[in-house]
Amino acid sequence: MQEEGKVELKPARDADIPELARLIGGIAAYHESIDPRARFDWDEIRDAPNWLKAVLHRDHHAVFVADHGAGRLVGYLWVHLRRDRQGYLPRIRGYISHAFMDESWRGQGLMRPMLEMGYDWFRSKDIEVVTLTVLHRNWLGSAAWYKAGYEDWTHERRIQLKPRTKLP
Repeated sequence: MQEEGKVELKPARDADIPELARLIGGIAAYHESIDPRARFDWDEIRDAPNWLKAVLHRDHHAVFVADHGAGRLVGYLWVHLRRDRQGYLPRIRGYISHAFMDESWRGQGLMRPMLEMGYDWFRSKDIEVVTLTVLHRNWLGSAAWYKAGYEDWTHERRIQLKPRTKLP
């Protein structure tokens, strides 16, 4: 039993799925709130309790959670292996898919130890390079990743195509 007020950092389990699904909705809502170009399929987000079990049991994914007690999660880190098929080396690298803390828990030093758990998981898979993507307008997230030692590597660009007008 964990101490009142303490947060336990641990690998996610099936029992964490309802709270993990809530947090996945939280990161989607956060991204939409900071950049109107970030849009999500909310039917798929609401369906997270159904697809998360498969994710948690895949050997190329790992999810770590911050449990505040009684199954109340306050954050999570979702990492996975990503295979490059364009010739870049290393052919398989680690990828941080999601890193999210409830707003009231941000800045309390919980993500750093979860990252260390993720790095240990990557090392157990012989991974030496880890990448991630940050929304351009996520200034807080971007600053946090720089502080954690990440550096610019690639820049993804986006264009919204307009429908073609039909010719007469």
